[in-house]
Amino acid sequence: MSEQSIFKSQSLSDWLFYLESQHNKEIDLGLERVLTVAENASVQDLHAGKVVLVAGTNGKGTTIRFMEQYLLGLGKTVGVYSSPHMFEYNERVRINGESASDQDLIDAFSFIEQHRQGTGLSYFEFGTLAGFKLLQSKQLDYVLVEVGLGGRLDATNILEHDVSVVTSIGLDHIDWLGDTIEKIGFEKAGIFKKGKPAIVGEPNNIASIVQQAKNHQVSEFVQFGQDYSFEQSTSLTQDTWNFVYGDICFNQLPNVLIPKQNICTSLVTLIKLGVTLEQDNIEQTLSQLSLPGRMQIVSTEPLQMVDVAHNPHAVEYLSSMLLADTQLKSVSKVTAVIAMMKDKDIKQTLALMIDVVDEWVIGDLVGNPRAAKKEDIAEILQSLGQNNVTMLPSVKLAWLYANENQNKDSLLLGFGSFYTVAEILNKAED
Repeated sequence: MSEQSIFKSQSLSDWLFYLESQHNKEIDLGLERVLTVAENASVQDLHAGKVVLVAGTNGKGTTIRFMEQYLLGLGKTVGVYSSPHMFEYNERVRINGESASDQDLIDAFSFIEQHRQGTGLSYFEFGTLAGFKLLQSKQLDYVLVEVGLGGRLDATNILEHDVSVVTSIGLDHIDWLGDTIEKIGFEKAGIFKKGKPAIVGEPNNIASIVQQAKNHQVSEFVQFGQDYSFEQSTSLTQDTWNFVYGDICFNQLPNVLIPKQNICTSLVTLIKLGVTLEQDNIEQTLSQLSLPGRMQIVSTEPLQMVDVAHNPHAVEYLSSMLLADTQLKSVSKVTAVIAMMKDKDIKQTLALMIDVVDEWVIGDLVGNPRAAKKEDIAEILQSLGQNNVTMLPSVKLAWLYANENQNKDSLLLGFGSFYTVAEILNKAED
């Protein structure tokens, strides 16, 4: 690749535009191209103390966030690579809890551009390799990496890592990963590494995951529901829960809206990393734990909440929490503001919410070619027997309408995609 053909800029927006223009496929699973560039750039080893790779249909972000917050509380240096971002690309790389700077990203993009030598990379692949270069340059104690799509053929799977985690398995991205739980489990568990522990937060026994553990000769296979779990406290005076992993127990932990299954998986992963767990540190992390768009309370009076749930697996948990949580189940009415991607199982996702939602307000995600049209979502809701449906030109207008018409003892809920929640949170801050 000649010097003249190497892209150069000191503008992050220029770089992101360049990344989007480089490869004609938004998703292009396979490791051959990304491995070639990774080897040229020497970014497979992050030069960190420990590296964790986290796959799964849902729960990746919360599992990583708990570990990140716990380790930071111990005074460790921690890097995170995750996707997608909510508002700014910088969110995809965090160093000690802070989003990466524009300059650090520009330097990393420039480095990968110089080392790709004409090899085509997708937007995600280019960004992932740049993220790895940035994290490598910080020489961190721990790096926590979220898989983008699947696992076996995802760009993140080129990394040398110490622990592999699969948080959950559900039907999503079936065009890419397969149309059965077994096929999807096989892809997710493709991140397992020989001689390294594999931790699975999925309670159901999935044969393909077990087979992958054998194929990869993992050092240890630890599964939620089999080897570790949680139990609700039976105390009449305290709303708490207990974590149990063999002889290791932590009792009377404070309840949180974030799935306890993910917290348990985080705790087991920390144990496998050699971290000593302490009751006080766990409680402190739980009390401070929050992740934008995950069961996020936007307002308490009146009660407003957003969640990025966008597939049946995630919405099933959201629905169960709305029906079980003491405060949430006592509301007089639930109004949902929604928009979804057209490649999702919209009907099954919404069907899981019809026992919870009283009124639906649909808005278009303007300018998003992947988004389902509001008319199509309304038609699906009507096929499910839902007639209290309002359509508005945009998600922002939908949220504004629902907000203006909300009763003080009701719940306003926004969900359906990362894009939906980002639009709502932008509106809520106006």
